[in-house]
Amino acid sequence: MQNCWKVLLLVSVLFLSASVWADSGVSNTIHHQYVSPRALGMGNAFVAVANDYNALFYNPAGLARLENGEVNLSMDFGATDSFSAFAKDVSNAAKTTGTEAEKQTAVAAAVQKVYGKTFGFNAGLFNAVWARPHWGVGFQPAQFSSEMAVHNGVGPVLNTTIYMDSILTLGYGDHVRGNDFGGKLEWGIAGKFVNRGYFSKGLTIIELAADPNLLKTSDLQEGYTVDADVGLLWRPYVPETGFWSIFQLTRPTFGFVARNVGEMGFNQSLKAINKTKTEAPEKLYRVFDFGSRWEYPAFWIFGGRGVLDIRDVGHPFFTMKKGLHLGFEFDWSMASWWRGNYRVGLNQGYWTAGASAMFTIFNLDLVSYGEDVGTFGTAKENRIYMLKMSMNF
Repeated sequence: MQNCWKVLLLVSVLFLSASVWADSGVSNTIHHQYVSPRALGMGNAFVAVANDYNALFYNPAGLARLENGEVNLSMDFGATDSFSAFAKDVSNAAKTTGTEAEKQTAVAAAVQKVYGKTFGFNAGLFNAVWARPHWGVGFQPAQFSSEMAVHNGVGPVLNTTIYMDSILTLGYGDHVRGNDFGGKLEWGIAGKFVNRGYFSKGLTIIELAADPNLLKTSDLQEGYTVDADVGLLWRPYVPETGFWSIFQLTRPTFGFVARNVGEMGFNQSLKAINKTKTEAPEKLYRVFDFGSRWEYPAFWIFGGRGVLDIRDVGHPFFTMKKGLHLGFEFDWSMASWWRGNYRVGLNQGYWTAGASAMFTIFNLDLVSYGEDVGTFGTAKENRIYMLKMSMNF
């Protein structure tokens, strides 16, 4: 596990080139531990869909509806389109020959070009999920995400927030029996162990120019926690005759998830990343997600669904704009071993689009999505382009 984090830290060094941390950074982003390109393509609305291995993370009640077993092994990478160019400019400026003042001037010029912009990078390495009807287990040894934004303090300041999570998740779902509740109801619970490395600081021009190769694990806050998500899925009974029978075509489903119900914080440390410090990272917030799914009739090789979620209710940065997720998914299938999807959506007020294709056991997922990294009064888009490569058995 330590080797995984060393690789990610090396990537950060190449992209960020930082040394000593200054004042606390500012991030108004709602951070999600796990994101699926499939869900992101349809606006990250998946609470009432939850019909594949991703149910373990989006709504464990979906495990009760799985009809077949599934093993997914994957790696994914995402970044803003200008991330590498900005990182290269800062790194080259920090290597300027001459006096310290000349080096700082070069770094300041590189940073000033991107005032007000936000940059992001995320990666998931060696993810493994095994889901069967009613239960699932997932292990993400190295979930990494970073956000950087240039603001004007006493000179330019690069506010930086980074998460490094290792996550083990165990889930179980089942049908509620003895009462039909006006339809079909499933419940599910997913317990998780999370070890987190975290920092959120502001880098000044002097610090950026001083040493481009000193991003250290000793700068990280580290801790672990145990928590759980609890979910429900309900498909109401729709009569076969009368006015309401029109909904037989759409087969509506509604979902609910209470996430991080314990909200206990990262008060203990394994010291797996940072051997010296034990200051607690940002906690997992208790939030509530509400979702709906509406199928539309299959035609020839096509089918699909529309989805609408309100997510992260109760998060300190929640607004209706940040909580709104809306999307559409269009399925196509040439054979059981050759199929895929197209998706469009709205995530936190910004468009999303994605596509997936599966050929035998090989999956490829592509998505572009925007997220709101602004304050309560001012929205700001951070657009991410993401690729996921996986094998599905």
